[in-house]
Order: sequence, then structure tokens, then C-alpha cells
Amino acid sequence: MTRLVVLDQQNNQEFELDMYGTENVNVTLQVDDVRNIESKQASYSKSFNIPATKNNNKFFESYYNVDSYFNTFSVYKNVKAFLFVGEILILEGFMRLENALESNTEISYSIVLFNDVANIIETLGDDTIANLDFSDIEHTFNTTNIVASWSGNTILDAGGTTDNVFYPLINDGNIYTDQDNLFVSHRRNFIMNLKLKYVLDKIFEHAGFSYTSTFFDSSLFNDIYFDIGMRVEGVTSDFTNANIIADTGEGSDSIDGNASTNVGNSMDNAVALNFLNETGDQDDLFDHNTCTFTAPYNCYVNFEFIFRAETEETSILYLTDGNSNLASFGWLQQNTSDLVTMTGSKFVTQGSTLQFKFYAFTDTMHIFNTLTSLTDADSRPTLKLNIIDVSTTGLIHAKRGDLGLADIVKDVVKAFNLTIESSGNSELKIEPYSDYITNTVIDWTKKINTNDFTVEPIDIPKRIILQHAEDSDDYYLNQYIQNHGDVYGKQVLEFDVDSSEVIDISLEVFAAPFIKQLEGTTAVIQHIARKEGSNLESYDNKPRLVYKNANGFNITPFVEDVDDAAIFAAFQTINSATHYEGSNDANDPIPQVTASSTSLLFGYTNLIYTPTLPAQPLNTLFLKYWYNYLNERYNTTNGLLYKAEFYLTPSDILNFSFADKVRVQDQLYRVNRIEYNTDINSLAKVELLRI
Repeated sequence: MTRLVVLDQQNNQEFELDMYGTENVNVTLQVDDVRNIESKQASYSKSFNIPATKNNNKFFESYYNVDSYFNTFSVYKNVKAFLFVGEILILEGFMRLENALESNTEISYSIVLFNDVANIIETLGDDTIANLDFSDIEHTFNTTNIVASWSGNTILDAGGTTDNVFYPLINDGNIYTDQDNLFVSHRRNFIMNLKLKYVLDKIFEHAGFSYTSTFFDSSLFNDIYFDIGMRVEGVTSDFTNANIIADTGEGSDSIDGNASTNVGNSMDNAVALNFLNETGDQDDLFDHNTCTFTAPYNCYVNFEFIFRAETEETSILYLTDGNSNLASFGWLQQNTSDLVTMTGSKFVTQGSTLQFKFYAFTDTMHIFNTLTSLTDADSRPTLKLNIIDVSTTGLIHAKRGDLGLADIVKDVVKAFNLTIESSGNSELKIEPYSDYITNTVIDWTKKINTNDFTVEPIDIPKRIILQHAEDSDDYYLNQYIQNHGDVYGKQVLEFDVDSSEVIDISLEVFAAPFIKQLEGTTAVIQHIARKEGSNLESYDNKPRLVYKNANGFNITPFVEDVDDAAIFAAFQTINSATHYEGSNDANDPIPQVTASSTSLLFGYTNLIYTPTLPAQPLNTLFLKYWYNYLNERYNTTNGLLYKAEFYLTPSDILNFSFADKVRVQDQLYRVNRIEYNTDINSLAKVELLRI
């Protein structure tokens, strides 16, 4: 007897739906398919009907009734489901209602079932990085944490440390050297990277799933990180009120009949303008009466002051926060109504204030409210504030918030050729195919119906291409194509067949990390930049998967920060991250790479860019995770599909794993697909791949 048990959407209470008792539910079981290798497959049922009994109507809230309104059941949400034959579980996953139908006065519900491998993708839906909480790694971005992250000791705001963030040096095309110094911008060139496993764990938790994976738990996988994107000047977070404009300054003084404000003559008696109007400040962050901004979170405040000023003596005008000068303008000429623009940036911690005040060297400096000889637009003071969120969560959401969670999972599955199998209780077993398969052999010789079978060749393509996501804006990746006629890190597998089919296995999220030796040094680091005219600049790049190096390493020039020359103070250490397996010591990692090391590219690259690399690592994504799998499935000498019917019991299905081999007489096979019918008198249709 077939039984269908579900959990209600409100309270996860167990509910058994009524069945006709005669239905034969056809279930297709698979983990991947020789016909569609680039997409991992989920097990599922064909559509089948269950009756509109009083019990079922209660669960579905009489969905067939067009006058009904639904309070506890939503057709747009998944329903956890368990399909049993007797007491034996055949399929665990989720149920989807396709429709309710009436035929010859009989009403029924048409449903379909999918296992948990499909369930996680369905559950994630359109959710993105913006749906994840990163408050557990909240930390201050500063040079202390940049260096601390190299050894996994990033200091958290709440106390303690974490190794889930990492700041390697990345060239945006503007790092340069002289004989003594390496000039970098710590804000632009040390980019936050997140540990891939840390993000995957959050994704699975968000979807309500757990997993077991020796691969994910391995030290090598735990060294994989991806960048949250280059810092692009002027790009703000998703804070909806990030731009504040105040104008029409009010002054009690006058000069030549014009209202104005007389500024102070020292920092101690500096004067703030009193603004009358402001826009874009729905959260009341700016007090226009006192010209004071209050930070809602740790942020950079970019400011632009535009106004007209006049002095009876030539003088320098200063903008101060009362503790230090934020900007200056000089020299202002006497008896002229000069148009002044002051710009700058100030870091402000959450809850603290920033007040803008003016002073000059003289007692006769005025900032005009309006000038009667000019229109208001030309003469009124205007302050523009642009708030850049530098909180960890805010920055991640701003830079990577649109990345789909399901897309990340799919890319990781594709990159490492992972096999996912449901273990029950919303738990998944996840391993690379080479680790997933076992040497366990199940003998089905006595279960086969030898009177009806088919042997057919496998459709083998002419070519299989494996490559990373395209990032067409990247100058360095484009230059590599132009110089070498090939895509960086791509791998092509050719078969000696007459087919014209080409299978493209491309990542959608993660682009290839281009690395090269930094000019003027021996350091090999990532290069990510867009060319704008004759200049290279940062841009919103696609993320790259890289291996972390556990420590910094010394280079010949000293590191000098172009934003603040004293910030590194004779520092001679950097840290890089590349697609080659990282090092665990304080020596340059690239000279330590060997032929047995691993690479996060599918194929090899031209070594002209890495002259200190001793050997090209053989363990690429292609050779390590895909080569044996593809050759087993596309064997041009002995490959064939054997299709036959088998007498499989519910216990056979319960205890079967696609990791096992199946023996039929003297031949071994991999199971490609099982079409099982819950009618115990029906035979299962099985596709076997000869190995």
C-alpha cells in the first residue's frame, strides 16, 4: 500500500493524505544523467492524483473551490513530503500541487514529488546574499585587521577573532613601485574575501538543511575564499537615505547689504552654518541648525561644501570638526565674492557626531547666505553628504547582495563535480564524484527480466568545454585572450567521434582569478581592473575563487599607503591569494607550488606571467574532479547503455545508493537511472552504464 505523509506549512505537524489505494506512483531515481552531465539531477515522481476527500480538502483548503480563500495552505510554498510503500520510505523531499481538477463529477488533486536534492534549490528560490546575516563576523576595516586576517585572527567587534574573512592584496592596475617602495591604497587594494565554506554553511542553514561532507570539511576546501568585490570610489551601500543635501544658509551678519555668516578666526571659535532647508534625510541623521551629522553605523562621510565667501584681507579658509581640519581653501582674495568648493571624507563610528565648522586667519571672513547680484542657485551655500556604509554586513550586502544563493550552490557543485544524495531528515550527503563512488557491488543477476532488454550506444559529443564565468569587463582576462587566443584557465576535452555536439560546462557566478607577477617585485598577485580610456580602474567585478595563504611574506620594497603614507610605516610584508594551493608559512607561496599541488582553474595557463612558479600544478578542477568521471561516461571503446527491467522491492530501493556498482552476470555497471513504480507487481526500468 502506498502512503503519502506530509508536514503542514504552518506548524510542521505530520499529516497523512488519503490515497485511492490503487494508484501506481512512478518515481524516477537519479543523481546525475549521462545525457545531461553539466546539471546534477534530482529524483522525482510523475504527476499522480489523490482524491478530494474530507481529509485532503482540509489540508488543501478545498483548493478546487474558486470561492475559497486560503489561510494555512499556499500553493507557492513547498510541502515537506514522505512517500512510503508500506512502512518503507521510497522518496523524501517535497510535494507540489499542480492543479485540482473535476472530471465526471469526481474531484481530485494532481501532485508531483521531488526529493531533497531538488528541495534545497526550490527552497532557496530567488534568495540572495542579501538574505544572509553576517553580523557574526562584524569587524572594523583597518590595517590591523588586514594583517591579522592573514593568520586567521581578524578581530571581531564583539570580541574574539575569526578566520572567515581574509584580506589579500589585489592590483586594480594602479599599484606601482619605485626603487624603495610599493605604493598601494589599503582601501582599494586589500579586498575582503569570505571563506567559501562559511558562506555555504549559512546557505544550507538558511534553507533548513544539514549535510555531511568530508570534502567540505577538508583543510584544502577550508582554504578557499572569494572576494566581495573591488572597492569602487563613490559606490554607496543600500542605505536608502545615503544622500543628504542642505542649502540656503542663514546668517545674522551682513556685508554690503547681503545676509552672511562671519566665521571664527581659530579652530577654538570656529562657526557652523545654520541651514534652512534639507532633503534626503528621512532618518533625521543631519541637524541642519547646527550642521551636525550623527552616524547610524560605522561609515565614511563624503562631503562637498559649495558657497561664496568674501574677506577684506587675503586669507585661507578652513573646514574643521573641532578636532582637526577636514579641508582648506586658500588663498581667498580680498573684496571678491569667490565661489568656494571644499570636498573630503571622514570616518565616523556608529552613534558619534560630525559637526562642520569654519574658521579663517582673519576676523573679516564671511560666507554669504545669498547675494542680491546673483540668483539663489548661484549664491546659496550647499552641503552634500554621501554616506558609505563600512559595516561588514552592509559592505557584503552592498557589493554581493544580488548573488543568488542557489546559483552559488550550483556553481560549487559544477566546479568540483559534486554528487548530492539525500540521506533523509533534510540531510544531504555531498562529495566529489571520485569520493562518492564506492567499490561496493550489488548483484542483481537474479532480479533481471532477461526477456526484454535494450542495448544502445551513448551519445558522445565532439567536444566538452569547461570554463569559469565570463567577466567581459576585466582588462587582464581580455588581454590574455588577445595575446594567447584562448580563455584563461579553460579546458577542452575532445572525443574521436563524428558528432558535432559541443557541451559547455561553464560556471555562472565565479570568474577565473587572473594572476601575474607585480611589476617591480617578485610577488605574484591577482589583477582585476577595467580599462577606461587609457586608465585602469576598479569596477564591480564577478567574484573569484582563490586559495588563502596562511601568512604574509616579505617583498623587497616597503609598503607605502597612498592614502596615508604613515599607515604601514616601513612594512615589508604582503599577502596574496591565487588559484594555486596556498602556503602555511611566511615565505613566498608561488615558489613552493609543485606539480602535485591543486589549482582552482579547469585548465593550464601560460607561465609567462608567473616566472617564479616552479611547475604547473597538475591537479586542476578538470583533472582532479572531472576527468575520470567523463571518461567513464563517454567511453568511446566500451561505453554503452543497457536498459532492462528488474524485480526490485521497496527494500531494494531503500537500501540502494548510486555510489554502488551493480553486477549482472559477469559485467559491472553504474546505475544511470531507475524508474520505479510503487505497484509491487510492476517491474522497475533501469538504465545501466557499462564500466
